[in-house]
Amino acid sequence: MGKHKSRSRSRSHEKKKHKSDKQKPKDGENESKDWRKDKVDIGQKSVQAGLDVLEIIKKERQEDEEKLEQWKKKVGYTGLKVKTPLNIYEEIMKKNIVAPVKAVNPSLLNNPQAPRMIEILVNDRLGKKERIKCCPQDKIGDLKKLIAAKIGVRPEKIRLQKQHMVFKDHITIEDYEIKHEMCLEMYYN
Repeated sequence: MGKHKSRSRSRSHEKKKHKSDKQKPKDGENESKDWRKDKVDIGQKSVQAGLDVLEIIKKERQEDEEKLEQWKKKVGYTGLKVKTPLNIYEEIMKKNIVAPVKAVNPSLLNNPQAPRMIEILVNDRLGKKERIKCCPQDKIGDLKKLIAAKIGVRPEKIRLQKQHMVFKDHITIEDYEIKHEMCLEMYYN
């Protein structure tokens, strides 16, 4: 008999706990609803502030575009990037800006046999990286002289190589198949 009574007591005690648990969440639900309302209000305010900023930006853009249009009308801008006369040389001569320059021979401009300059990058991996302009028919010794003149080192002290291949002074750049914008390694002897 004592066992049955204790069971009933425990069940009634459990029911009381559940009732008290049910009452507590109601208070918590109200608090959470208030908290949610606060968060929603804050979110709405921040969204409104963002929209206000967007409107300000749109107005500024419109003002900038209007100013640009006014400037274009004032200057006479037609949408062309550069207005250049067809014969620049004659225009310069009419204005007497500079003394006449000797005209370049047009056969040299379109001649495929005319010497073309290439640019070679030289890096010593110590912080010096130079661009050297030369002709493909030049010898490596001539290239070293150009490098020496630009850097300020004696040409005998310079060793040029690509990977493990050391370039010799009496062979031309073209023979080593060095092309435009190619990078060579430079070491000091």
